[in-house]
Amino acid sequence: MMRAGLRRGIPLGAGLMALATASMAGELIPLAACGPLQRPYDTVEIPASTLRGFGRTPIVQFGVLAVRGGKLAPIPFQVDERVGRKLVMLDGPEPMPDDRPGVFDWDDLVVAMACDTGERASAETVTAAVGARAGLRLWSEVRIADPLDHRTGYIYVVAAEQPPHTDQRYVEYDAARDLVRSAVYEIGSSNTLPTHLALALGQPMTGNLLDGVRLRADATLWPNLLHWSISERDGRHKMLAWRVGPVRVVRRTEHHVNIGLGINISAGTAHTYFTARGVFGPGSLKLPFSPAVFFSDITAFAGADMRDLKGWRYRAGGTPAAGFTIDGATDGAEKAFAGKGDWFVLEQADRALLVQAVLSENLAASVPLVPVYVDDASRLAPPEAIPGSVPRVGFRGAGLQKLQAGRYTFQLRVAGMYPYHAGDEAAFLKQSTVSLTAEVSARWPLVSASATPR
Repeated sequence: MMRAGLRRGIPLGAGLMALATASMAGELIPLAACGPLQRPYDTVEIPASTLRGFGRTPIVQFGVLAVRGGKLAPIPFQVDERVGRKLVMLDGPEPMPDDRPGVFDWDDLVVAMACDTGERASAETVTAAVGARAGLRLWSEVRIADPLDHRTGYIYVVAAEQPPHTDQRYVEYDAARDLVRSAVYEIGSSNTLPTHLALALGQPMTGNLLDGVRLRADATLWPNLLHWSISERDGRHKMLAWRVGPVRVVRRTEHHVNIGLGINISAGTAHTYFTARGVFGPGSLKLPFSPAVFFSDITAFAGADMRDLKGWRYRAGGTPAAGFTIDGATDGAEKAFAGKGDWFVLEQADRALLVQAVLSENLAASVPLVPVYVDDASRLAPPEAIPGSVPRVGFRGAGLQKLQAGRYTFQLRVAGMYPYHAGDEAAFLKQSTVSLTAEVSARWPLVSASATPR
C-alpha cells in the first residue's frame, strides 16, 4: 500500500525517493483465477461515504481480506487519497498534495480488484482472523454485485493497529523510463505517449510490438481556404504527476496542439489507469462553440502502428469470422474492409489484445467511430520510427466540425486476454457498459446508522 505524507525532519528529495522506493516494493504477481465475480479487468472503488466509522483512521491501519478456498486472507489493495474529486498525486513535476495526508478522509477511496472478491464469511471468522493481538478496532463487510449476471462477491475492510497485509502487487512503475509493468504487459512512453508495448499472456514476454501511437487530424478552414494535417508530433504533451499502488498506477498528463492562426486545441488533462490486465483511459472534451464556425471539415484518426505482429490475426465488426491474417501485404478482402463498431482484437493462438473506444451518447451521435486496419509493410506514413504498417490499427471519426458547444466524454479500454477464444470479447464489451455496485452489508463493532466518515 502506498503511504502518503512525509515525516518532519526528512528533506523533501529524500522523502520523495523513499516514497518511490516503497511504491516499487513487493512481489509482482499475475492476477489469479477470479472468485465469484468474473471481472478480471475491473477495479472496485469503495468511497469513504460507504465505510462509515473509518473516518480519520490512519491509512497504515487499513487491511482488506477475502475468503478464497475457505481461507480468509489479505489481498492487494490501496487507499487513493483525494481532494474533492481530484486524485492526490505526490510524485511528478506538478504534484498534488492532500489536505490531510495519511488519514482516511470523506473523499478517499479504498481500491481492490473485483476478481479478488470472495465468498461470505461469518463475523466470528473475520474477528478471529484479525485477532485481538492486532488491535482490531472495526471492520466492514462490503458486498460487490454485478448487475449483468447477478453474482456477488465479498471483501472485508478492517482497521487495526497491526492490520493483515500482503506485499504482493499487480503493477509497478519505473518513473525514470515512464514504464509501467504488470505480470502480463509492459508499457513504456516517450514524451508521455506510448512507444513500447510488450505482452506475456501465458508466454514469455515479447519484445516491443509497438512502433508508436498515431494521432492524426485533417481540417479545412471555411471556405476551403486553408488545409491542415497534424500528427502526434505537433502536440505539446506534458507529464504532470503520478500515483503508484499495488492495484493500479495512475498517470496525469496534459495535451495541447496549436494548428495556427492562434487556434489552440486542448485535450486538457488526461488520467490513465494501469491495472493487472489492462489500461483504462477516460477523457472529456469541452467545446465553448461549434468547430463549424471556422471549419468546413475535420477528420481524425487515433490508433497505433504495430510491429512484429506477422502471423497474428485482426478481428473487428465487419471482418470475416476468422478475421484477417497479418502478413504485411494487403489482399482484396482487407482493401475492401469497411469496419464498424467500437472495438477490435489482435490475437495470436490463445492470447489477445482487445481495444475498445467508448463514446458518450452525444459524441457517438455526431461522430460515429469506425475501426481502421491497414496491413502494408511498404506503406509510408511519416513520422514513423520503422516504416510500414504491420498493421496500423485504430479508429477514425469524420465530421467533427458538426459537434455543437458542450461537453463530451470518451473512454479507451485495453485488455490483455488469456486464455482467449474467439468471441470472448463479448463479455468484456458488455461489462464496459455496466458498473459493479458496492455496499456495506455488515459491520463490527456496530456503527450508528447516523454516523458518517469524518
